[in-house]
Amino acid sequence: MPFLAFALLMAGSVVAVPAKPLRGGFENPMPGGRLAGYSGDTGLDVGGSPRPVFAIAAGTLDYSEPGHTVWTGPRDTANSVRFALEQPIAYKGRRITHVYYTHLSKLRYVQSEAAGVADPTLGRHIAAGEELGVSGTANGSPHLHIGLLLDGHVLQDSWAYILTESQIREVLGGYKSGELL
Repeated sequence: MPFLAFALLMAGSVVAVPAKPLRGGFENPMPGGRLAGYSGDTGLDVGGSPRPVFAIAAGTLDYSEPGHTVWTGPRDTANSVRFALEQPIAYKGRRITHVYYTHLSKLRYVQSEAAGVADPTLGRHIAAGEELGVSGTANGSPHLHIGLLLDGHVLQDSWAYILTESQIREVLGGYKSGELL
């Protein structure tokens, strides 16, 4: 049974909307969001007012806590989530091993990096499609930032280990800027 993606408030009633899987076979990270971002960014932005955010695949949380983003101004929400994929994704002779989301306004779970990375057995298992939080803002723009990391390298410090915006679009199913998820 597919996870319920989010609830819409329509004429005073709440209507559940099932999430459609992405064309690449992954769960929808932010149903109703619109793909945005800019060429060469170290991740893909999904624009939209605060909406529930879901895991694109199953894995184990490394962290789910404030921090882990350089965008920390007065109009920015600084909650971030990173998880190790249960099944790494093959990508051009390499492996996508970790997913990170940032700019969340709320977290479903709070788990420190010290717990999840120092002892992976303490990391919470998450299912594909499981809700992880609610999107927020960065630089005054409401969106979710998604990053895909390669070959077990978990820091966002090297272009050699992080996919760009266009590469993430390719992995998720060939989406174009402006498409609605």
